[in-house]
Amino acid sequence: MFSKVFLAMTAREMENPLPNRVAYMACHFSPYGTGLSNAPLQLPKNSILLLDDSTPVENHDPDLVIQHLRELVDQFSLQAVLLDFQGNKNRQTADMAAAICSALPCPVAVSERYADNLDCPVFLSPAPANVSLQNHLSPWLDRGVYLEIAPGGLQITVTEQHNTSVPLPAGVIPTLSQQDEHLHCHYHIEVFPDRAVFTLHRAKEDLAVLADEAYSLGVRGTVGLYQELNWL
Repeated sequence: MFSKVFLAMTAREMENPLPNRVAYMACHFSPYGTGLSNAPLQLPKNSILLLDDSTPVENHDPDLVIQHLRELVDQFSLQAVLLDFQGNKNRQTADMAAAICSALPCPVAVSERYADNLDCPVFLSPAPANVSLQNHLSPWLDRGVYLEIAPGGLQITVTEQHNTSVPLPAGVIPTLSQQDEHLHCHYHIEVFPDRAVFTLHRAKEDLAVLADEAYSLGVRGTVGLYQELNWL
């Protein structure tokens, strides 16, 4: 079941035995020149490479970046490159994403904040626990999706006046007895005189089913952090 999930790992985490599928993370634009930094030294065949924008794209040469990426694609027979661009949206980063997407011989997926004006697959953030996977995917499935999956949850408070939703703190794993097979989460409802509180969380077994449904709906690949999902 979990052999379908690419585990996002740093070089330090890549010790034998490796998982069935690897997504190399922490590759970024060089802070010292115009190419890439922290590129992988070794990767299993058919791995995924994640390129982030933790170093801003400004003043980087797209041709040099593309040349470096092509060398990595050829060297490691990469299955895909995912552009995990999460910084402040700007024109230079959008132009870099467009250039990379059009130039590499393997699929290139870009985070949804830069996907609107591109004709390429999308690297989609995790579906919130209160949103069905099909609804989360539907705007992008015709383009092709690489989906991030992650544990986590949220708490929704409903009153007569309004509804509020806040994420559960990182690392909090509540004990929830009820299970929603449509949302693939566990939940609990508390009713008070002035409000109702819904707590939702995706546990290990929920993520397993979520990953299977993602592939059945046409997702090209699912990716999760090794630090969060190393029990897979």
